[in-house]
Amino acid sequence: MSARSLRTRAAAIAAASAVTAGLAVGVGAAPASADVHRGVAGCFAWSYGDGNSSVTVYWHNRCKTKHKLQIKYSLSWTTKTYKTSVKADGKGHKKFQTASIVSIRDLGRA
Repeated sequence: MSARSLRTRAAAIAAASAVTAGLAVGVGAAPASADVHRGVAGCFAWSYGDGNSSVTVYWHNRCKTKHKLQIKYSLSWTTKTYKTSVKADGKGHKKFQTASIVSIRDLGRA
């Protein structure tokens, strides 16, 4: 097993422990009202939660080549587009103020 996969497993175990500890503290608390959306678009796995005043989109390029990501979002009166190039196995995020996500697409190799 490679050092990278060991680090990944260790990080996953640590994250699971933190979530479990958080659940014990949060017993009886009201559930969060925001929905979490997850999906895959070409090489990208993405997720975002419905926020009150902003939305943060997280992504991971799962391919071995650099790809272009396009996120369309609505500001109620207009639709805008955010584009970025993401390296192979790259991760990132972008915060959109007072917006709702319209679509997330992989535009192919960069």
